[in-house]
Amino acid sequence: MLFLLVVTASSSVRAQLSITFPFDGAVFQRNTSNTATISIGGSYTGGVERIEARLIAVAGGTGVGWTSIDTSPTAGLYKGTLSGVTGGWYTLEVRSILFNNVITTTTLSRVGVGEVFVIAGQSNVQGIENHGHKASIDANNRIKYIDWLLPCPDGTCQNVDPPFPLISTLNSTDQGVHIAPNGVTSWAWGELGDALLSRFNVPVLFFNAAASGSSIGNWSRSADGLPSVHPHIGVQYANNPNFPYHYLRKALNFYASLFGIRAVLWHQGESDSVKNQNQDPNDNTSAAEYRDSLNYVISRSRSHSNKALLPWVVAKVSYWGPPIGLGTDAEVISGQGLAIDTPNKIFAGPNTDNIQLPRVDGVHLENVSGGIQGISDMASSWNTMLDNTFFSAATPYAAATPPALTLGCSGSTYSITAPAGYTYFWVNGNNDISTAFSSAQTITPVAGTYRVYLKDGSDNVILSQSVTVPGGIPTSPSLTVSASPVVAGQSVTLYAQGCMGAVSWSTGQSGYSISQTPTQTTTYTATCSIGSCASVAANIQVSTCPTTATLSSPYVSGQTLIIKASNTLIGVNAVRAGANIMYNAKNSVTLQPGFLAEKGSIFTAVAGVGCSN
Repeated sequence: MLFLLVVTASSSVRAQLSITFPFDGAVFQRNTSNTATISIGGSYTGGVERIEARLIAVAGGTGVGWTSIDTSPTAGLYKGTLSGVTGGWYTLEVRSILFNNVITTTTLSRVGVGEVFVIAGQSNVQGIENHGHKASIDANNRIKYIDWLLPCPDGTCQNVDPPFPLISTLNSTDQGVHIAPNGVTSWAWGELGDALLSRFNVPVLFFNAAASGSSIGNWSRSADGLPSVHPHIGVQYANNPNFPYHYLRKALNFYASLFGIRAVLWHQGESDSVKNQNQDPNDNTSAAEYRDSLNYVISRSRSHSNKALLPWVVAKVSYWGPPIGLGTDAEVISGQGLAIDTPNKIFAGPNTDNIQLPRVDGVHLENVSGGIQGISDMASSWNTMLDNTFFSAATPYAAATPPALTLGCSGSTYSITAPAGYTYFWVNGNNDISTAFSSAQTITPVAGTYRVYLKDGSDNVILSQSVTVPGGIPTSPSLTVSASPVVAGQSVTLYAQGCMGAVSWSTGQSGYSISQTPTQTTTYTATCSIGSCASVAANIQVSTCPTTATLSSPYVSGQTLIIKASNTLIGVNAVRAGANIMYNAKNSVTLQPGFLAEKGSIFTAVAGVGCSN
């Protein structure tokens, strides 16, 4: 065991281990039993026989002890899961094991199991700067979002994919905070997150797909890429017929795929209230029209995300007061009520028309300094409607399982292969999707670190772990032996370290360790292979020692040797001046007539040890 510890310690200096999935601060949607499966993947260098992981509970949740997640990692890649993880906030640790000893350990600071929501509607949930919004005050930073705004240069919104997900904490009231893909400020969501946290003690992750000024017609028509006019400025909404619905689709196809989702929180109707004041009755929104349009948006969101019963929570909202509007619109409110269908997983949200009346600008909620806290009241109203009955009935969708990648090599050229059945966008490092997906299931990259975004038939995106491609052929393994010399015919163990591929021995065996019983001094070789690319062979000699030996040849000046036997050594030779010689036998050392140790030599005889292993 001491030998193994020494060997492992020396190899750990060179070994590296990384966690490349999940991402720091990620929150994965729990199920109705308050558990989730966390997928874990990454890369390593050197030899590894298995990968273990554990979760240390930081705030809420129940820790998970060291668990084997990959018992056959290969080619520098590992992948596995921890299942049944209860809702909470954790530190994730991963360690690599070789010869039942820990090689190295790495840590992901925070990962959580909790609630994931996508917000949709118009500006009263999208958010507005300088309206007194508050932020999360959780000391453990468990209310999360991704800070990214879908680009709309010159008012024309683009059909782009979100960037690599970098998780942030919704604890700032600074200007320029954006809840991906289109939210502005922390608005009511930091406070709602804190309220849910106080009830369930689980982290919360928000995405915001709301769009200012949008009508229900804008949403329903853009769900099919049909043009629709902005109700307040009379031009094509966002100069792109895919908007505003495209905000929601991106949130569902990208973020809800990566992290899972509990529900879409819908809050829209103010623009339709104003439309209903038009003299042209053909431009009005009746209760039936609102119901049908919203049901169509819900239906398209479910089909586009391949989540047949994706829960929706529909708020009752229509208020737009003077000087532009006339207040609450009964037709819009009725239409929202008609859309609510609990068996179909469409739940009732809050009625916000009675919050903060009158409003400073007639429509938008605001936390007035020293006065009414309209945004905070809305957060409270959402918290009230997201009650225990809702959480029992709203069956969430779990995060997609990341794909397993394969690193191969042929003719000194490395390749990375992803699973079939997708389209692919390969990136170096953590780069973003920048062009169209392709059919390239396999790539042959130069040395570096790579990921792939995979898109399924519903346009849901899955992001893989990272793969590190070596430079040049695989590194030769470092070979050691449990004992040398050994008694002829007795077992010895050979060890190979430093190979992140497959080890092949000259004996025809494979693996990081093999057992042999040499009958004579033997040289063993081993190579490290990834695919069909093999390293230069490494070699090690295992010496055997006899049971009994008679030593008759002299040892001369400058020689320093230990001669062993498993039974008896018989000396009839000479140890000349300047030599340093030890005879070491298990049972006896016999010095017969003719043996000579000259003045100036060093000679030692040891009995009781020898070379017995």
